[in-house]
Amino acid sequence: METYLSIYLISLFLLVSITAAISIHAFTHWQTPGARTLGLLMSSMTVWAGFYMLEILHPALGVKIAARKILYIGMALSPAFWLGFALRYTGWNTWWSQRGHVFLLAIPGGVACLLGLANEFHHLIWSSWALAPGGPAPLILEYGAGFWFFTALSYTYILFGFLIYLISFIQSDPILRVKTGIILAGALITASANLAFLVIPNDLQLDPTPLSFAFATPLIAFGYFRFGAVRLFPLAAPLVVESLKDAILVVNMRNEITDLNQAAKKLFDIQEGRENISVFDILPRLTSLQQVWDDADARQRMEIVSGAQSQMFDVRIIPIRPSGANQIGRALVFHDFTNEHLLLKGERRRAQQLRLLEETGRRIADSFDENEILQRAIDAIVKQFGYPMSAISKLTEDNMLEVVAIAATDDFGYQLGYKQPFGLGIIGYTARLQKTYVTQNVSKDPHYFSTSTKSGSALCAPILMRDKLFGVLYVESFELNAFDELDVITLETLASQLSESLQRASLYAQTRDHLRTLETIQNISRLVASSLDLETISQTVVNSLKDAFGYTHVSIYFLREDYLHLAAQVGYPAEMIIQKIHISQGVSGKTIRTKSVQFIEDTAKEDIFLEADERVVSEICVPLLKDDIVLGTLNVESTLQKQLKPSDVELLTAIAGPIAVAVDNARLHTKLKKMATTDAVTGLSNRHVFEQALSAEIERAARNNTPLSLLIFDIDNFKEYNDQYGHPAGDARLRAIANIINFNLRKYDIAAHYGGDEFAIILSNCTQENAVAFAERLQQGTQAGSPEAYTGSSPNAPGHSLSIGIATYPKDSINPTELLIAADHAAMRAKQQGRNRITLANIYDTT
Repeated sequence: METYLSIYLISLFLLVSITAAISIHAFTHWQTPGARTLGLLMSSMTVWAGFYMLEILHPALGVKIAARKILYIGMALSPAFWLGFALRYTGWNTWWSQRGHVFLLAIPGGVACLLGLANEFHHLIWSSWALAPGGPAPLILEYGAGFWFFTALSYTYILFGFLIYLISFIQSDPILRVKTGIILAGALITASANLAFLVIPNDLQLDPTPLSFAFATPLIAFGYFRFGAVRLFPLAAPLVVESLKDAILVVNMRNEITDLNQAAKKLFDIQEGRENISVFDILPRLTSLQQVWDDADARQRMEIVSGAQSQMFDVRIIPIRPSGANQIGRALVFHDFTNEHLLLKGERRRAQQLRLLEETGRRIADSFDENEILQRAIDAIVKQFGYPMSAISKLTEDNMLEVVAIAATDDFGYQLGYKQPFGLGIIGYTARLQKTYVTQNVSKDPHYFSTSTKSGSALCAPILMRDKLFGVLYVESFELNAFDELDVITLETLASQLSESLQRASLYAQTRDHLRTLETIQNISRLVASSLDLETISQTVVNSLKDAFGYTHVSIYFLREDYLHLAAQVGYPAEMIIQKIHISQGVSGKTIRTKSVQFIEDTAKEDIFLEADERVVSEICVPLLKDDIVLGTLNVESTLQKQLKPSDVELLTAIAGPIAVAVDNARLHTKLKKMATTDAVTGLSNRHVFEQALSAEIERAARNNTPLSLLIFDIDNFKEYNDQYGHPAGDARLRAIANIINFNLRKYDIAAHYGGDEFAIILSNCTQENAVAFAERLQQGTQAGSPEAYTGSSPNAPGHSLSIGIATYPKDSINPTELLIAADHAAMRAKQQGRNRITLANIYDTT
């Protein structure tokens, strides 16, 4: 092995040892700003030099190729880490100098490394390689287009790094420029050696670049770590002091500033040429600093505010004693740990946020009341973060946002019950967006409004239940830029938590309402089943629905022939009540025709709707069905304050069943009762009912001191009518006479088929004169349609005239039996006098 090669390899070995040691030292001090970038730079140099040495020494082609590919990793990444370290080291650019950002520069180098590892497939990095003849030597290479492209990019990185150091060099004090220039010269030698190797042919085929690292590496490393224990190159110290991100002040024993670096000038805004500046004239928190001023290597944390920007510094006070002599001054090193402080502050805030979610979950877990859940959540927010204002607004049916929970330490113009329109203000705007909204300065936000001028931040998140807007959670702070992404996530998580609790409360309320509904249905069923009177059943139903469920308009209609007749109602104005509806009309008519429930959510859009109250906006009409036979309808209508919902349809449908059964039972009972109390042929009351009614009516007349008239009459020659036309025709004639009676009868009068062709009528509160007028109307109605013309008092054709007797209470008698006898005797006299006439009772008719 040639002597020059041995020297070269020994130098490489020493260089690998030095760079590896510096790399390890850098990584063990990774908390120092820029240390990791320096460690990566030294590691890439170590890989470059170490595997280049392996390539030279190993005889096998495969090993040499593998070593070349690995050293290319260090070669490709070194320029990126060089530029990155320059940025971190000098703090020349705020964004690039932040931790982690410099690694973006290594992306092209990483691509080059991958291409190098896969070179056999594309030959972009090396077009060919071969063993050198003779002893140990590197590979003979021919470079591809990709190699030259990434080399050009690498030198661009190196050039930018030189420019950054050069700018720092120019901005430093004149006395420091000679020392500062040494590192630039060392780095320039490294770059020149590599460039010369690439473009100038040489017979030795040895790359001098790795050896050139020795000129720059120790200077950077030992300077960076602020005069380490070896101190081989103390000239690197001025460069570090001058270009380091840390601000450094040097003061004498009179506490006057004698020297400072660029970072200090910028931090404290000290102009060139100023002399005899007292350090205490520019430093904040004098008391805390003076307390540790004379301590050895004291430390103090300090916040420095410049304009709207606040920075946190770790201040180290280092006594200056040259070679054991007396102290001649102090060095103050201001290390900016704002990012670390913000991270710690963020962690603390995150802990608060987690506590908030935990506490809120615990507070609302045992509640099923909506308002209580919302208020507990708001109280937890204010307790954890001390916000001056926090509120929840709920979307109402009239499309307003009403404050239902609030906690505030200042007057923001909000209180429980306060309403604002949907879409207006930050709360309304968030409701319309249904997305979280953040404003870091409410005074400049176009959507913000308050009763007084405010400054601060606001955060607003929608609360959704089953993808529908329930309301909005709003938080406001007096601080600008008070909310970050974690706050947004926390508030959104809290809104989700509230949504789940509200859904649980809603389910509980639904279950409770369902049980209440079942109980009400049971009560209504029991009440209607206990009665066989249709009027009582109807009134019970409408009142129960109104009282139990708050329905404002309820009515029941029963079907008779082609008309629905009102049975009971509640809530309608008297002048607009609809007593009768044809089955071809209205929503009720459609319900009858279709035998199905009709739900009209907006009556203004329904043409067939029959208005009985102008305030009504929705309607549900349910058929009362028994064995698929429609008995009537149950109708519920509502105003805007209580609009009907699908759940009401379910409720009313469930109630309609037992109502229909009760109605059917009542109808059957009425039918049976009617059969027992009415005449089968005429449909009038029978004799037994009539006699009971006569006694009751005379008692009422006595109590009210009112007259009462009793009519008894026969159909003239009815036997001849039967003989001539037959008994079916006779029955028809009896029904015709009954219809004439009903046509003239008042609602509260009573008529009866007394037997055979004889009828009786009780006319309540009726004088003798009025009774005669009534009897004349009956005569006229009976004579109508007679086949023979009327001839005075003589009888008409059989079956078409009446012989009527009239007795009046109390004139003719005060006793029911005597009054009946008087009227009967009067009727007999009418027949004896020739029939077809009206005869009044006299005093002799009662005996």
